[in-house]
Amino acid sequence: MLAVECYAASNLKLLNDDELSQETGQGLLNLNYIAPNQSSNPNTDIGFYRLGVEGEIALNANVNKLQLGCGGSKGVGCDIDIDQVRLTGVDATSDTDSGPGTDFLLNNPFIEFAIKNPDSASTREMVGLRLGALSALGKMSFGSNANTASLSDDTGINSLSGDIGVTVTNAVLNNVKACTFQLFGGCQLALSGSATVANYATTLLANRSSSFNLTGMSAKASSSLLGLTLSNVNMNNIPYSTVHQLIVANADGTATSNAYLSLQSQAINWQKVGDGTWNTTAAQKGWWLSIPETQVSNLTITQEVQLGLIEAGSGALGIPVNLDAVDLGQTPVDNCYGGLTFC
Repeated sequence: MLAVECYAASNLKLLNDDELSQETGQGLLNLNYIAPNQSSNPNTDIGFYRLGVEGEIALNANVNKLQLGCGGSKGVGCDIDIDQVRLTGVDATSDTDSGPGTDFLLNNPFIEFAIKNPDSASTREMVGLRLGALSALGKMSFGSNANTASLSDDTGINSLSGDIGVTVTNAVLNNVKACTFQLFGGCQLALSGSATVANYATTLLANRSSSFNLTGMSAKASSSLLGLTLSNVNMNNIPYSTVHQLIVANADGTATSNAYLSLQSQAINWQKVGDGTWNTTAAQKGWWLSIPETQVSNLTITQEVQLGLIEAGSGALGIPVNLDAVDLGQTPVDNCYGGLTFC
């Protein structure tokens, strides 16, 4: 709902130039233009027109199916394909009715156009469109996960294109088995225990990707697993569908800057609106989602993780340990009142 206050003309006061110069105010809209070769613009012969709003958008939304950039010149598939997207506040959880009363916050949102050959009326063309905000704070959650100990039922992110900065904190593997040997896929004469994963940060680069890798992690096993510390743990081919919650925020809980969703006909380095520098990671052709900082915290992974006893011992010496992908144990936010988890 938009509220507008109107004042009668009789309340207006005529000001001379001196009086006007002493008044201060702020416009609702602002327009910014960056020419080619201006402000260290790294894009060849591309100018940028940005229209921003000096305000805040508070958003709570459910999107049943989000598909962007399907088919076209890139062939079969979608740049972004996600089932059951929820945009809520940071405090929203999978607890009953926790989501509807919270909001995803966008501060100073904007729309931006990338124009090639901007100084030529006969050859100029729009090569990019971007929607973003100076800062964003909230939670994105996806899909469903009825069984947190199995990957077979996870739904959510089917394909993704973009760059997502992820920090993982307080993650525990609760069902680790170090096997003397394996028979028919099962552990024989196994040591069992848990392992705590050290805080870990990476940037996920995706281009119509359905899975991602986490490499170079460190994990310390419990005493029942001899207390070994594995310093080079890799988990490859993790389905994006097992990611059900991302907190869009900095590590200290403050709003993160420079998140955007864009569409471009060629690779473009968009400007960071927070400090005026330029993204070193170019948004690729098609739809692209960029979120520099997201947080994943308090992961409790209950699906069984198997590794060989010799592999575990070698891992303590820094030799890479490769684990199979497992369900991350997340469930999406409940963003509906009543018995429904998605509406």
